[in-house]
Amino acid sequence: MSRIYDNPKYNAAFDRCIDVMTKLMLKYGNQVLEQHQTAAPVSLQEQPDTMQSSSFADAA
Repeated sequence: MSRIYDNPKYNAAFDRCIDVMTKLMLKYGNQVLEQHQTAAPVSLQEQPDTMQSSSFADAA
């Protein structure tokens, strides 16, 4: 068992969470990757303009 938190209950809960996430990734990971690869990619020009993208433009 890993030691992330000072409270042993939190450490146990964290380990259980990691176990569940690992099982989900192993079970559904390939399906998600295949769906992601077959989805039409969105180009930068098609994305709505956001504050983050404008701040990057200002930085350049």
